[in-house]
Amino acid sequence: MRTLSLLAIACMACGGGGKGTPEKPKQEAVDEGTAEKDAKGLIQEIYGSISHADTDGLMTLFAEPMVVYGPRKADAHATRADALVALKAIVDPKKKPSLHSGQLTIVASPGGRSAWAFDVVDVSGTAMTLTAVLSNADDVWQVSAATVARTPTMKSVHESLKKDAVVPPGMAAVAKIDAVAKGAADKLTRGLNAQALWGDELAKRSDAVVIGPGSGDVTHGKAEIKKLFEKRNDAHVRETAAGQVTAQATADGQLAWATVPVVRFEDDTDPLPLRVFAVFEKTGSDWKMIALQESLAVDEPGVGTQYKTVIAPALPKPPETAPSPPADEVAKPVKKHKKKQKKKPTPTDDDP
Repeated sequence: MRTLSLLAIACMACGGGGKGTPEKPKQEAVDEGTAEKDAKGLIQEIYGSISHADTDGLMTLFAEPMVVYGPRKADAHATRADALVALKAIVDPKKKPSLHSGQLTIVASPGGRSAWAFDVVDVSGTAMTLTAVLSNADDVWQVSAATVARTPTMKSVHESLKKDAVVPPGMAAVAKIDAVAKGAADKLTRGLNAQALWGDELAKRSDAVVIGPGSGDVTHGKAEIKKLFEKRNDAHVRETAAGQVTAQATADGQLAWATVPVVRFEDDTDPLPLRVFAVFEKTGSDWKMIALQESLAVDEPGVGTQYKTVIAPALPKPPETAPSPPADEVAKPVKKHKKKQKKKPTPTDDDP
């Protein structure tokens, strides 16, 4: 189907001229099951190309424009060409990478013209997580945005924090918020210091996922996500933006993604630089969060020093309650006494 669609697009591009550009008709909806199957095929095709060190074969699988964050601090690419050049620099044709998918999940949007993907991947022995947004145009599926992160053990992360070597991935990104995706960007920023906002939405979806920065830090399902955010609330987890927000929507307007570099604060833990990347689905006039990934990069010692200057947001104040009156001013309950009734004499045989 992909080859035929690409040939059709090429033929239309090379066909005879006409006056003006005809208006592109609205694409018909696609069955969500079919959409998920085809989108999964796209991700598997990408994995196959990388495993064979065929980066040129990825050209038609990536959308233009395409945005990619991570896994390193400098890895922020705003075009398909930049992403391919960066990938080609690290994929050695003489030593083809070994790539194994562990948890590939695809969720199609209503109408089947966009989808989001999540996976835990082993790349030549290195564990990595992937969250991607996919678009379907003319029955051709392509990746339009992705965040990729290594997932070291949290023990090694804390050791790197002592060296100021932890940074958010993709810090070279250019911030831009599409007008269509502004609502998603606003919800992302509101939840930084009110994380229950994120947790409440994520815990309502059985297909939602929360991906943390450490090895094995993946949470699925309503009950588990609810427990996760209850723990975060108890630990006073909150985040402060360390850069600007970027947000875009898919062509069909059904999905949006928003991202921002942050510093996370919580009780009894060192501040942690991260990149937050969230996927939202359109529900009426609102955007609902359906996937959240928080990722980090380990760089040279000292490069993370700047994030120590980020100030933690104040803890939310507990709701005020009216003060209790002093004990001696507490009104004693008034006992109600029933009025005694005269007992009527018992009738006898002598009574008339």
